[in-house]
Amino acid sequence: MTTSLDSDRALVNETKDQFGFVGIAQRLAPSIVEASKGDGIVIGLEGRWGSGKTSLLNFLRTELVATQDKGIHTITIAPWLNGDTSSMVMSLLGPMTAILKAKEEELAETAGEKNIAIKKQMAEVGRLLKDYGPQTARKFASVANFAGHFIPGGQIAGKALDSAATAAEKLIPSGSTPSELKQKISDKIQALDVGFVVILDDLDRLEPEQAVEVVRLVRSVADFPKVAYLMCYDREVLAQALKTGLKVEDGDLFLQKIVQLTFNIPLPEPFDLRNQFREEAKAIYAEVMGDDVNGDLLNDLISAVDQEGMGLSTPREVKLALNSIRFVFPQIKDDVYFPDFCRLHLIKITKYKLYQWIESYLSIRSVLVTGDASVPPDEKAKIGEQLKTLLPSKGPFSSDSIWNLQRFIPGVSEADKPEETVFNKMDSADVADAITLKRLGSPLHYRFYFALTGPKTVMSDEDFNHILALARENVDLLAIRLIEEVMRRRTSGKTWFEHVLDRLDKECIATLDEDQLIGLVKALSDMMDSAMAADGKHRVFSSTLDGIANKVVKRCLIQLNKLNPKKQAATVLQIAKEGRALNWLVGKFFRGQLFRHGKVGKEAVTPDQWEISEEVLDDAIAILKVRVKAKETKSLIPNMPDITSYLYGWKNLTKNKEANNWVRKYSKTDEGFINILNHLRGWSMSDKVYYPLSQEAVTSFLDWDKTVERLDSLKDGKFSAQVAELQAAIDHANH
Repeated sequence: MTTSLDSDRALVNETKDQFGFVGIAQRLAPSIVEASKGDGIVIGLEGRWGSGKTSLLNFLRTELVATQDKGIHTITIAPWLNGDTSSMVMSLLGPMTAILKAKEEELAETAGEKNIAIKKQMAEVGRLLKDYGPQTARKFASVANFAGHFIPGGQIAGKALDSAATAAEKLIPSGSTPSELKQKISDKIQALDVGFVVILDDLDRLEPEQAVEVVRLVRSVADFPKVAYLMCYDREVLAQALKTGLKVEDGDLFLQKIVQLTFNIPLPEPFDLRNQFREEAKAIYAEVMGDDVNGDLLNDLISAVDQEGMGLSTPREVKLALNSIRFVFPQIKDDVYFPDFCRLHLIKITKYKLYQWIESYLSIRSVLVTGDASVPPDEKAKIGEQLKTLLPSKGPFSSDSIWNLQRFIPGVSEADKPEETVFNKMDSADVADAITLKRLGSPLHYRFYFALTGPKTVMSDEDFNHILALARENVDLLAIRLIEEVMRRRTSGKTWFEHVLDRLDKECIATLDEDQLIGLVKALSDMMDSAMAADGKHRVFSSTLDGIANKVVKRCLIQLNKLNPKKQAATVLQIAKEGRALNWLVGKFFRGQLFRHGKVGKEAVTPDQWEISEEVLDDAIAILKVRVKAKETKSLIPNMPDITSYLYGWKNLTKNKEANNWVRKYSKTDEGFINILNHLRGWSMSDKVYYPLSQEAVTSFLDWDKTVERLDSLKDGKFSAQVAELQAAIDHANH
């Protein structure tokens, strides 16, 4: 199952090799076999933790076992698991003795003087090896007892080895010294047609004192002829352990005295690690979401992996990043943007300090968006300096550059001064897009990317199904219920109304009947002005909210058209005629339809992408033209939550100066003039939230020079505070 965590065990099955280790093993094994035919040799298989050393060893073992019929035998020792030097000595000499014994029995079945001689040689070698084992343990007991004066625990280990050696000597007495025994063994093995490959894995997991004893053991027994030792380790880690254990200046130099030949685990092909990550990430998404990654989502995923995947250096890092995604994504799939989620987990594995910086920065920025806080200059400089230290490179092609970071982290930019690299201006439209897509830079969603505490809080199926039932049974009650959900906030900061809209995705809407689809469209067309007004303080949030509602209505209309085109047309005309959320209908929904049909602007889509037909849209526009002219409608405008969007929609509908005339008439009073200018202000943020008043926005309805003059004339009157704020907004827009 794709979302099952990867245990990160070394590979044994050659069919699962993704990095060419099988091919390396096939070519390396003959050289090792050849080395085992001459004098004893120690070969170092070197590679970083997680580079695939043990997987390569497993494949090598498979290849070496295949040479056993040629008289080459493979013995594997795991010093990390064996515990003490005595058991390690016997874990080496014991299997060698057993192999010689088996060979002896095999030869006993074959007649002939020559074979009888070989049999005697093998029997004697086996006896010598048994004698050599206890005496070697005795030697190491002395070493350990000596080391105990320098290494904590060394004397305890020495006493254990001493006891083991004494017990063994009682069983197998010997009058020869270890050196004499070693020479006899060497002479006897040289005369036999048997070779050994001894594999010692995970030497880089040993404590310093253990590493010292194992390396000394290898040095002590490594020069038997026809024995090749294959030591597997991370060179830097083992060298550091030897440096600590031996109290020497250069552990690497000491290691060079032991190892006569090294082979480094080759780096993966440049794109292998990224390709593996991308393909497995796509599989995780497909399993969790029930759909393939495609379109813009796929393009963004490819871009994220190509950029942040540059930092991957070992197969283990790929597994760690994918396991993080497998563990968390199923729980927060509805609250994150998958490419950003993958990007962040790649950063977490390859640049952990940057990951921590991003979390801290986004948490501060999320408070700034509400307009309730600001960042003082010295704090900005400190945060910026941290970022420049973490990402010192410059230019668009480096993953270690601020230029790359600004692609997905808002408000950062390449600058000489630290304070200018963070909390830079970001327009409301950009923030709204981030919220709509649930990007990492969204102030409402960023926390989901870092919170690994479990599933999100969701509305119960019972409550959600009740909303769907109201859509069929009572549109007025549904509108009231949705307004109630607007006023209720979840712990994430999002409203329950947003949660309802999120659950009304394509799959859900495809299951609804005609009455439910009609009910949802009508209810949203009645209550969206109230939803926008509830979040009026935070304009970016309300603009995002209406965008999500717009998507839901379009999905409902598409599905309704599939089921009953006539009812779809009737519903569109009814909301144009009777919908109470006139601000949203004129300024958002129908204005958006004008752009999609190419009646306004240059953003037309093809007819097969329209939600409603050209004919139905024309009829709806005709109805709305009548509504916007009505006296009772004009009286509602000053209290609309987003007057600016309504005025633009009015202009686009009528294509005349009715909206401008209304603005001029309403602005004749100083209060009306101030109110209109406040509504024409935009939204942006850097170190705090700003509401700039741009010349472009004003000149859409009023003369710019006259507006500036009139403001100046009011600066000393009862509107002085508001005028000062508007003049500051103009200044901010200019800069």
